[in-house]
Amino acid sequence: MANYQVTGRNNEGSPLVSVSIGAIDQEQHVVDEMTVVNAVRNCLLAVPGVQSVLAQKYQQVITNV
Repeated sequence: MANYQVTGRNNEGSPLVSVSIGAIDQEQHVVDEMTVVNAVRNCLLAVPGVQSVLAQKYQQVITNV
């Protein structure tokens, strides 16, 4: 799974609140990771003062040379 950083910003573009998602533990596949990321985005949009929300995905790439 990739890591996600979901940030709520005010109308000036300054970050107000940020949530980092690094793991979703499931015994079996129940929910897609994007469903969880979108739920967090929607939650942050409901926070007073938050005007926009940005979700960024970070993935580690390992190459052998």
